[in-house]
Amino acid sequence: MFGTMLDTPLLISRILENAAERHGSSTITGFVDQVESRTTRFDVVAARAGATAHALSQLGVGIGDVVGVLSESRTEYLEALFAIPSMGAVVLPLNFHRSPDATASFLESNTVSVLMVDPENLPSVEEIAPRVESLRHVVVLDSVLPPGAERLPVEVHALESLLDGLSATYPWPALDENSAAAIAYTSGTTGAPKGVSYTHRSVWLHSMQLCMAESAALTSGDTVLTTVPIHHVMSWGLPFAALMSGTDVIIARPRPGQAMHLGADIAELLATHRPNKFMTTTATLQRLIVRLEEHPQSVSHLAEVAVGGSAVPEALFDAFVERHGVTIIQAYGLTETSPIAAFARPDPHSSATHRRAQTLGQGRFPAGVQARLMDGDRLQPNDGWSVGELQLRGPWVTAQYLDDHSPERFVDGWLRTGDMATISPRGYLDVVDREDDIIASGGELISSVELEHSVIRDAQVVDAAVIGVPDDRWGHRPLVLVHLKPGAQVTARTLWENLEGRVETWKRPDHWAFVTDIPRTSVGKIDKLEIRARHAAGRYEITTISPGSQH
Repeated sequence: MFGTMLDTPLLISRILENAAERHGSSTITGFVDQVESRTTRFDVVAARAGATAHALSQLGVGIGDVVGVLSESRTEYLEALFAIPSMGAVVLPLNFHRSPDATASFLESNTVSVLMVDPENLPSVEEIAPRVESLRHVVVLDSVLPPGAERLPVEVHALESLLDGLSATYPWPALDENSAAAIAYTSGTTGAPKGVSYTHRSVWLHSMQLCMAESAALTSGDTVLTTVPIHHVMSWGLPFAALMSGTDVIIARPRPGQAMHLGADIAELLATHRPNKFMTTTATLQRLIVRLEEHPQSVSHLAEVAVGGSAVPEALFDAFVERHGVTIIQAYGLTETSPIAAFARPDPHSSATHRRAQTLGQGRFPAGVQARLMDGDRLQPNDGWSVGELQLRGPWVTAQYLDDHSPERFVDGWLRTGDMATISPRGYLDVVDREDDIIASGGELISSVELEHSVIRDAQVVDAAVIGVPDDRWGHRPLVLVHLKPGAQVTARTLWENLEGRVETWKRPDHWAFVTDIPRTSVGKIDKLEIRARHAAGRYEITTISPGSQH
């Protein structure tokens, strides 16, 4: 027996229409040039998305075609983010920090004929365009063409010229909700980047989850500042959830030439816009804390900060909560999970001790995400201490990669995340380490994350990263890179001794190197591939401390 409900498809065009109809006065703020803000109402976003769809159609874009976007977080980008999938095409947000080879490969493999580009990124396109045989048009997100546009071997258009005189309404097609809406590529920190294709249905369900009280709890009364760029899993899916709920959203961008946000810029954005919610990465939160310590300002307008990308060190968590009284909520996810798969709101029925552990972990899975822990072929219990590889499945979890089935990453309909973790009896996730980063030493396993968080607890340390390096006796031993606070004078031996009571002696890092910065990817994760490469090339000055015979 079937039910009697209408089979109405879940389409991004309906999110856009509803935003204009119900939340027209809510706003999206993007940034151009030297971090100049530009704010647009939702009803204007919807109207310009309609005109953008007409313009792309005139350039030959049809249902199923992939349109690339290489830009910072401009309002025009947001309009394209909705226009492209709503018209039945597929949006491909591109990370301008990737190599030209990688970007050209993504465009070519998806047969991209139209590329929309921020004028600041046009020099990169000059290098990329000749390599992409399918490319026919470049649309510059501005009213005029910048110098150099004539050098491109394709037709170049200014977006505003294309939009001039076009209708603000577009006959959005009735699509299958399982049609592709967007493509994202993994960060490639543990291998070659792999493509994931999101559907209209998966975007809808993920957006609804972000609006739920157990998740980001987005409402029409909220203003959210995020430092997560659109090219990183569409800013964690926030634009779609914001238009669905009527939430004002501010998508920040770093200063030109900067890969990461400066603490001073984030502090200024907080003071200017006074959002009640903030979504960011651990790396950016660390920069903000340092800024607030040196230049105190009130952030009492913040109700909560959602943090993802990597686990928040306990010292950073406590510093922010105790000094500023703001709730920190960790989120867990991957490109493969759209990306939010868990949110760390504590269980009100738990004890204070358990609630603290829950907030320091990576969160609890919603009904839409199933999780299990596997040790080889053996299912591990959710007892809070048994470690296994985290595997996931659900309606916004990918079942395969584009043009790369990678069967080793999928088993029995489950995605293998590569994260080693525990799950508590109440369903809370605690990621111990990446499978590739955990250090096998003398038959025992050492968590690089545990060591990083323990070292960062020292008041003289700004940041730390740990990798395993070969050891003749134990197989591998930890090497820690330490970034000290300005003016701090401390030895490796002192830091090693300060781990007393935090880390068992045999686990403590043997090898220490003081650095001025920790290599990170464009999305703020510690770049351990780069660290290993630099270590192999002998670029670190290392102090070695023997852990003694207690191993």
